[in-house]
Amino acid sequence: MQNAWRIGIGAAAVVAAVVLFLVLRGGDDDSSTNAAATGTVATSTEEIPTQPADTTAPTDTAPAEEPPAPENPTFQINVPAEGPSSVQRLDVKQGQQVAIVVTTGGHWNIHLHGYDILLHTGPGLPPAKFQFRADTPGSFEMEIEDTETQIAELRVNP
Repeated sequence: MQNAWRIGIGAAAVVAAVVLFLVLRGGDDDSSTNAAATGTVATSTEEIPTQPADTTAPTDTAPAEEPPAPENPTFQINVPAEGPSSVQRLDVKQGQQVAIVVTTGGHWNIHLHGYDILLHTGPGLPPAKFQFRADTPGSFEMEIEDTETQIAELRVNP
């Protein structure tokens, strides 16, 4: 009779272990919930983090095109020896790399106010080449510094 009791107790222990395993393990839906709650999934002795899908991973679709870089304008200003007949208007967008090339009929210092660039040019000399990034918005005079005669107005638009 003692063998029957031992077999019964052993069988009950096995049944209890199976029931306990199923209760703690839960169903398939519960295991994903439990793994998400803990942040890891245990597989033997190795832990594998459960992270959200990487949304920055490359895909088979073409990447979105970047907006085109703004053009880098170049302006030519020619001032005759008798002085300018009009003031040139130069419009650029803030952030653009700008080039302004000035040739003159007289030996003069050309000054771009606001950006505080002063260059000398004249007959037989290379043109005055102003190169800068238009990072300050506003309206700026370019003049023959020697005579305070305005030759251009630079407008930097945001």
